[in-house]
Amino acid sequence: MRSAGIRRRRRLLCQICLFLILWIALTPFASLAADWPTTELTAQAGIVMDVDTGAVLFEKNMDARMYPASITKVMTALVVLENCDLDDKVTFSHDAVYNVDTGSSNAQIEEGDVLSVSDCLYALLLKSANEAANALAEHVAGSREAFADMMNQEAAKLGCTGTHFANPSGLFDTNHYTTAHDMALIGAAAMNNKKFLEIEDCTSHKLAATKRVPEGNTVYMEHKMLLRGSPYYDERVIAGKTGYTKDAGNTLITMAKSDGRRLVSVVLADKNPYHYIDTKALLDLGFNQTENQPVKDGIYDKDAIAARLIADTIVSDNCKAADLRVEKKMYVSLPKGSSQDGISYRLQYNLEGSAPADAVARIDYYLDDAVVGKYYIQKEPSISVILRDIPTGTKVAVAATISTFTALMIFGFAVFGGGTLLGIKNIHDDRKLSRRMKEKRAQRLKDMQMTEEEFRELVEKKKQQKSRKKT
Repeated sequence: MRSAGIRRRRRLLCQICLFLILWIALTPFASLAADWPTTELTAQAGIVMDVDTGAVLFEKNMDARMYPASITKVMTALVVLENCDLDDKVTFSHDAVYNVDTGSSNAQIEEGDVLSVSDCLYALLLKSANEAANALAEHVAGSREAFADMMNQEAAKLGCTGTHFANPSGLFDTNHYTTAHDMALIGAAAMNNKKFLEIEDCTSHKLAATKRVPEGNTVYMEHKMLLRGSPYYDERVIAGKTGYTKDAGNTLITMAKSDGRRLVSVVLADKNPYHYIDTKALLDLGFNQTENQPVKDGIYDKDAIAARLIADTIVSDNCKAADLRVEKKMYVSLPKGSSQDGISYRLQYNLEGSAPADAVARIDYYLDDAVVGKYYIQKEPSISVILRDIPTGTKVAVAATISTFTALMIFGFAVFGGGTLLGIKNIHDDRKLSRRMKEKRAQRLKDMQMTEEEFRELVEKKKQQKSRKKT
């Protein structure tokens, strides 16, 4: 009986010790959580994103599918700019002029009128002219439907996952939808397009002569945050597009710049004039309550990344740290005054179509499970790529901080001595890494419809080809 009582007391003592270990080990991690700013929006969905880091600074229902209305025309303009010269001539067909909703935005352009691509883009982006959207689509692709296919292809290249465009104007269609996050990605692409920004820099533009307006119609910017006389004017705003339909409500995409930072905001299913009030709140949050900090030394380890790319059979085994580069200085977007303690990174191999041709991976920096920076890792020409197509979602986590498990081991080391616990940790880590790599490899081979034996033969052939090149 006495021994049984002793055993019960020992079990209770062990349980108390375990609780204390967990409480002490986990308490520091709670203090590392960043204090992300928040705001209230009237819009059903909204987002503000840093264009240069790719970090989402605030979001509300950013992945909910909603109707974009005329902010669609930002994507229309990007596709046109990619495929046309500004001096090209566009002839307005009967269908382009009259296949629009009665009373919807137009620039008084008639069937048979001929305008330059440049004039059409001003009518599209400033006046939101739907006949200009239709005519540009026909000019580029032959039809609105074919042009919509091009829009969807471009959206996919930018990483959009919840978007489907059915027309170039944004007029209501049940199959024409997007998300706040996807529109932010499109807006970021627009901010990187010099010609787009040049058009948006104008608050008015006089078109060439048309049948209805022989002296040339003047179109005016409709985004009120760009108009100095408006109560909603904001000197930080450099570009944007309005939208409205009965089904979509008020939509607004806005690009802004201040103190070297570039932000894009989107609000969907909003009310007038709250789409401007919400947008200002988002920009204030981004510019005033967050900041970009250079990534600290030691977080980005090129030697470790080179080794990981080789281990994951992404690049040839002659890859060295010196063969990898990130084209621009890396920053992370954080709440103002935040420490970079707790930041980790993951390597993403399934790259967007818009990624540089020589990119082999994207490094995503994380804090509190939120992406705070994204950058492409590019290779030198001497390094060959073994596997280009990796299943969507394949990620490799390389922690730059101490994990909860490691914290427990450190505390346990101090309390119980290190030998046994260190051995347990090593076994745990080795097994976990081995299991993870096996699972990833099996999934990768399954997606590639290739057996292990076939994969080994492929790698061996590449090694032989490399060996023959050397000789």
